[in-house]
Amino acid sequence: MIDPLVERAQRGDAVALEALLAQVAPGVHRFGMHMCRDPRDADDALQDTLLTISTRLGEFEGRSSFMSWVFTLVRTACARRRRGLKNRPAVPDDHLSDLRDLGPSPEDHASDAELSAALTRAIDRLPEDHREVILLRDVEGLSAADAAAAIGISVDAVKSRLHRARAALREALQPVLEPEGGRVDASCPDVMTWWSRRLEDEVSTRDCAAVEEHMSGCRSCTRACDALRRVLGVCQRAGGSPVDPEVAARVRAAVQAVATARRATSP
Repeated sequence: MIDPLVERAQRGDAVALEALLAQVAPGVHRFGMHMCRDPRDADDALQDTLLTISTRLGEFEGRSSFMSWVFTLVRTACARRRRGLKNRPAVPDDHLSDLRDLGPSPEDHASDAELSAALTRAIDRLPEDHREVILLRDVEGLSAADAAAAIGISVDAVKSRLHRARAALREALQPVLEPEGGRVDASCPDVMTWWSRRLEDEVSTRDCAAVEEHMSGCRSCTRACDALRRVLGVCQRAGGSPVDPEVAARVRAAVQAVATARRATSP
């Protein structure tokens, strides 16, 4: 079923189209920032995506969610920019300081603000295929099926990448979340994959009971799962967090530019 706002915009309602563009723009820019990895390219990808939505909205048939279609457009816009950058020197990673330098307090875990900053760095360091499944599934909140549609792979492939990406994030954030050590014993079950699979409803009740029994007597595995839970909680909050005022201004300007151009070309 197509969202009523999308249907109204498809019928030529200019007010609905502008509202739709404003609704999706923050997520488009957020995704573009991580996938383009350059603020100027992310702004360009935002503009391109909003323009494509406004001119090709009639092509959306509702076979997957509207947002999966939108994120497909963002991926395409960012891919074009990456191809354009292939002959340029690499951008220095000076801003991606070692996570160990973020220094949580000696007594406790890092604050959410520190964790959010560290998480952004860790996501940007992931391989592209891992980065996009984390962004689509855990930050933007798409279902596994919609994330698969956006990327153009199977649901099983999305889940497989997601399990590995979540484990990689937890490992990257260990110095922040578990400063006193969070190594799981080699004899322990793979609790990271188990917890990720549980979130995707892939674990049987019997398997759940077995791992939970192990965790009740294993502090390191319990800490590892608690760390992953916290990481994913910050991911989810990032998807709904207020946009930085400067970014919000650029996003509004992009929406208004596309809406103005659309009105100028409408009969």
